[in-house]
Amino acid sequence: MKTFFVTLLLCLSMGISAFADQDTTVLTMQTKCAKATGYLPFLDGTNEPDYAHKANGLIMKTMREMVKTVGNAGTFSYSVQLNRPSLVSVLLKVQNKDKECYQALNLDLTNGQDFTVFDFFVNDNVINEVLGKYESFLFTEDGVFLRDKKWEKYSKFIPFSKILTSVRIGQAGRLFQIAKLTRDSENKMLSIKKNRLFAIKLDSNPTTGFKWDAELPADGKIIKVGSSFIIPRQEEERVGVPGSEILFFSPVVAGKYDIKMNYKRSWEKHYIDSFNFTVNVRE
Repeated sequence: MKTFFVTLLLCLSMGISAFADQDTTVLTMQTKCAKATGYLPFLDGTNEPDYAHKANGLIMKTMREMVKTVGNAGTFSYSVQLNRPSLVSVLLKVQNKDKECYQALNLDLTNGQDFTVFDFFVNDNVINEVLGKYESFLFTEDGVFLRDKKWEKYSKFIPFSKILTSVRIGQAGRLFQIAKLTRDSENKMLSIKKNRLFAIKLDSNPTTGFKWDAELPADGKIIKVGSSFIIPRQEEERVGVPGSEILFFSPVVAGKYDIKMNYKRSWEKHYIDSFNFTVNVRE
């Protein structure tokens, strides 16, 4: 026990967070709004308490407006649809006799405000065609729900698999739970649910013309979502230094697939490095 407290004190004194990368804590608060009673979410334990306070204020403000819409009486409740270290999406509901009212709040705990679809997806033709026109949206673990009119239910569901090619790679890690692979994945198997993301980080130097290319299953059973390149922080001002290439993929059909990674120039048939790994995609 003594060792535990010593370790804890050392972590605190060195500024090391013992709670990094944890989901947001969502407490349940019983409260009253006008003549309506019920339960609301209360966000706690975040890295930015001021922004959590702002988000909690937005929740209460929204519920007051909803209760007013149904006659200042009834009951209200909520459900958590998405929970990440800095993102929480909740669906609020209030009911008074035959009147029902719904509202989604997609909260960004880095600013205490609602986030939008385009904070995480590029505003391109693909996503605009898939989403179409909508009044409001609700982020969930597997996709986005949309609705046409204010206060109505969110009835149209768009799975992430249909819009993943439009994701902003730099923001993907905040929204999605990503399985991270390296070259050590060679001859091994990754087990993952469909429509999730996995990324593989490999040494690369694109200034030489060489890049990593993936041989994927036919018929789009696993899709490449995007890629990025990073260089060591101490080398950021130098041109042409080697770094790491990160390739993002998403499996969309259940099954077991072999993936071959080739390090080559795009205009050449031969590769200078290659390895394989297997992906077992679950429903």
